[in-house]
Amino acid sequence: MYFLTRYSPRLARKAYRRLFGNEQWFLAVNAGRPLADSAMTGRTPAAQLKVHHAPPGRFWADPFPVVVDGKIWVFFEDYSFASKKAAIGCAPVSADGDLGEVATALECPHHLSYPFVFEHQGRLYLIPDTWDEHRVDLWRCRRFPGDWRRERILLDGVSMSDPTLHLQDGKLWLFGTVSEARARANDELHIYVADALDGTWRSHPANPVVSDRRRARPAGRLFFRGGHLIRPGQDCNGGYGRAVVLNRVDELNERAYAETPIGRIDGSCLGGSGAHTINYADGLEFLDGRG
Repeated sequence: MYFLTRYSPRLARKAYRRLFGNEQWFLAVNAGRPLADSAMTGRTPAAQLKVHHAPPGRFWADPFPVVVDGKIWVFFEDYSFASKKAAIGCAPVSADGDLGEVATALECPHHLSYPFVFEHQGRLYLIPDTWDEHRVDLWRCRRFPGDWRRERILLDGVSMSDPTLHLQDGKLWLFGTVSEARARANDELHIYVADALDGTWRSHPANPVVSDRRRARPAGRLFFRGGHLIRPGQDCNGGYGRAVVLNRVDELNERAYAETPIGRIDGSCLGGSGAHTINYADGLEFLDGRG
């Protein structure tokens, strides 16, 4: 599987399943002290986890929550072993972390994952991972939660894994690992910047800004803790999605980027053998784990 990640994250997952059986990911919702806070401060974890497994023949991963009309919803990768691809699922979430009825939010002929859902200027958008299509798409919600229209292509001819948008200093920053030349899909973090969502996206002059498969690949939205901007990254060293690494962003501008790893969440925190996504909404922490 190691050499296959050079070409495609999806091929890497297929190889894992051939070698070790079906790769089973699950969702977890934490209503207690955030595991990220414990990981960064060294405090004893005090999580209140609700773990949610997909029905037989499927797995759920990449949870992204959003608050709509005062209610929390979570969007996630809903993978089918039968069709060998995933759609984007969604479900309402209670205040203590229970999931409501699961529905399909978006399905395409190609594989979809990492549903980066966000609100911008009063509208709800979605940027899924479409690595195999060699582009990054922007979808706009017409009727929540299951009616989406592809608004535009943000990046064309770019194979980007886990595109992650961040708004800062009046600019939009798009993070993701990009496969170029001999680079593997998990190795090199690139940033693109634009002045508006419908503007022109410029490659950061320092790309790749991180060349380290132990933390390069995005693992969720950037967030603030203790006055510091934190970028979650995946540790893919020795295997896909081993752990979430919490990186403090020390510098982010159109000339330079720098970060420092300051914490780590591995699968054992969730009762599993891996973890690769972490996000937040309304006091709840959303993660995934590998069983």
